[in-house]
Parts: sequence; C-alpha cells; structure tokens
Amino acid sequence: MGDERDRGPDGAEDQVEERPGEAGAPGSAEQVDQVPPASGWRRVARLLRPRGTRSELLTGLLCLLLGFALAVQVGQSTGDQLSGLRQDELVRLLDEVTQRADQLDAEVANLEEIRDELRSEDGRDQAARDLAERRAEQEGILSGRLPAVGPGVQVHVTDGDRPLEAQVLFNLLEELRNAGAEAIQVNGVRLVTTSYFVDSGGSVVLDGSAISSPYEWTAIGDPETIDRALEIPGGALPRIREEGGEATTTVSDQVRVDALRIPGEPEHAEPAEEE
Repeated sequence: MGDERDRGPDGAEDQVEERPGEAGAPGSAEQVDQVPPASGWRRVARLLRPRGTRSELLTGLLCLLLGFALAVQVGQSTGDQLSGLRQDELVRLLDEVTQRADQLDAEVANLEEIRDELRSEDGRDQAARDLAERRAEQEGILSGRLPAVGPGVQVHVTDGDRPLEAQVLFNLLEELRNAGAEAIQVNGVRLVTTSYFVDSGGSVVLDGSAISSPYEWTAIGDPETIDRALEIPGGALPRIREEGGEATTTVSDQVRVDALRIPGEPEHAEPAEEE
C-alpha cells in the first residue's frame, strides 16, 4: 500500500546514486561546455609577454655600464690631448680648422652654382664653356703657364758666412707648398711640381739655371698661414738661421707671380683610356 519502492533482496530500498558526468549533475560536461574558452589574442599576448631571467637582466645591465664607461674614456682622452697643448697651438689649431671650414664652404657654394647653371637648359652650353675656361685658368696657374696675383708673402733669404746648401732652399719650397702656396717664384724662376735644387761648385742650380744670394721668394696663398708655417720651430726659416743665413717674411694683401714656365710635352706618359 502507499508508495512502493524497489527493494533489494534484503528489503532495503535501492538508491539511485548520481555520478559526475551524468545529465543534470554538477560539474557535468554540459556545464563545462558552457565556460567560454580563452580568447586567441589573450593567448598570443601571454606568449609574447617578456619573461626575462635574472641572468639576462644582469647581462643587459653589464652591457649598459660597459658602453657608458667607453664613452667616458673617449671623452677624457680627447680632453687630455687638447689640454696638453699650449695656448698658441690651440689658437693655431682653431685658425686652421676655421680656415678649412671656410674653404669647404666656398667650394660647396661654387659647386652648387655650377650645378644650377648646368641644370638650366638655356645656360647649359654657356656654363660648360665658362667652366672649361675656369679650369684652364686654374691649370695654367698651377702649371706655371699663366701669371697670378693674390694675397701672399715675400721671403728675403741671404747666405751667411758660407753659402746655403740646395737642401735648405728645397726645404723652404716644401714648407711653402705644405702651407698652401698656389704659385711660387724665386729670383725670377717659376717653381712647379718638377722643380729641383742641386749644389754645383759652391752655388745652387734651380731647374738648370744657377741662382745666388739674395734669394727673393714670392708665394701666393693665405699670408697668415704661410707666415706661421715658415716660423715653426725646426722649420724652414729657423733652419736657415741655424745655418748662418738670414730670413725675413713680409705679409701682403696682394703679391704678383709673373715668372712663367711653359710645360713640356710628356715623353713617356699618355692619357689612359676610360674603361
């Protein structure tokens, strides 16, 4: 009578046990499927998240400190080199740097002007002719074929108790060239790249012609630079004075080099064909 339940052999009621995974049970597959999966972008972000180890951080710090130490060392080395120079040497260095910068600025302006002229279709032919004329004039001055005027110096050199040797005069020529002299003459002889001095029987021969004291030099270039270069200790003029001679330099805003040298035809060299 009443509700009858299935009973086992011992009369106990059979109890139905709910197992995980069955329908309706907590934690079942239906409930797991309801949890939204992690976003794909979140997974990528977790993979790209930096995970620096202690050794990697330490290595990076050591590299940073090493770079800083090298930068400080380079700065100190440069400062020590400049601090060891005298005031006149620093002034000369500054003058040379300023002069070189001015020369480069002038060259840049000149090249830009030539570029603009060549780009102009109307003036292209005329610009090419003007450029050729300027190049011919420059080469004529450097080769000794044309006279030249400009700022420069005049150097007066005389023998002492004994005649100056050819090597002493050649050193003076080299000092003038190193100081930027663009046109040079001495005792009416134009000096070019092939010029030479030799001793001959107590006198000096320049390019096959004998010259004697006093030696009157004229050089076109930056006067202040040439004057300082000639008076450097151990340089050309101090060497002449050590040999018993006398040497004085006169700086001028304009000097004239009018001795000419007609270049000879090359005996062995010839133009190379462009590849």
